[in-house]
Amino acid sequence: MFDDLDKAQERRILRYTITVGFSVFLAVWFNWPLAFCAPLFTAKFIVDKPSFHILHVKQLGFALVSTAVIGILVSTGIPEYKFAFLTLFSLGLLWGYYLFTDPKWVMFATFLIIQLVLVPAITIIDQKAALDVAAGLAFSGVLAVALYAISHVYFPEDNDAEFEGFPPSPLPCEVRWAAAVRAWMISFPLVCLFFFFQLSQVLLTVAFVALLSFMTTGEKATKTSMFFVLSNVVGGLVAFCAFFVISLVPNMYIYMLVTLLVIVVFGTKIYTDPAKAPIYSTAFTGFTVLMGTSMSTGALDDKFFIRIFQLLLVIVYLVFMAYFFEGREVKAAQ
Repeated sequence: MFDDLDKAQERRILRYTITVGFSVFLAVWFNWPLAFCAPLFTAKFIVDKPSFHILHVKQLGFALVSTAVIGILVSTGIPEYKFAFLTLFSLGLLWGYYLFTDPKWVMFATFLIIQLVLVPAITIIDQKAALDVAAGLAFSGVLAVALYAISHVYFPEDNDAEFEGFPPSPLPCEVRWAAAVRAWMISFPLVCLFFFFQLSQVLLTVAFVALLSFMTTGEKATKTSMFFVLSNVVGGLVAFCAFFVISLVPNMYIYMLVTLLVIVVFGTKIYTDPAKAPIYSTAFTGFTVLMGTSMSTGALDDKFFIRIFQLLLVIVYLVFMAYFFEGREVKAAQ
């Protein structure tokens, strides 16, 4: 399989396959709260941050502190005071979107946005579960960064030792805030609907929209949204085929073998076709979320089709918002 690859590509594919595969193994067999986030984070760090430095661990420290704070706050019943809670939530989400445009803080911003959506949302279903969910998310983050660091010990990049720090954000401050406000305008209405009407069945939709709203904030929002559609259709189709195979022989061993095969395919595509790497990376994120929430069952069930439907809702909503904002900008320019 690696005959036509150079040593650097082969090393990166092996790092991706072994590290993400081991993360999936741990998540499947121990299945702690939000265990599926561990392989999701692991894959994201390996692809988005090819070089490792101790500064990544410091970012994780900030993320863990924020996780603990959010978990403690929501476990005390703050989400019951909806207006006050949504005000604080809004400010936190806006700040997270702003940090997302800074290479130094993108890892922390990713953790923060996921925490802000998932931890309070789970509290609506079961208030006592808030700390468990926060602890599960924190453990997933620790495991992901630990595996990411270990992967660079055994499969190092040539420039690992030369990394001296993160570059400054390429965008001016006003552009970063404009992008953050636009992402907030896309995600916050759904968040309000979720919390006011306690629509626990659409949690996946809200989480996807909150995390991926930045995809519709660029100058080429329409093209970006089309990229989002394509990548998630690929992820959804792969997840459906994987679940169909698993449902024929529903056990954890088959689940692991099928998932490992998917990881090998995605990892090979990401590093042998760099032009389309963002598509495959985003598709694997969709695949992980769709598959991960059924880790304990290992069989095709009704919830899987509900998650597919929610993913379709996310696609439709984000594409609509991309065209909506782009249309407003064209009119304003005229």
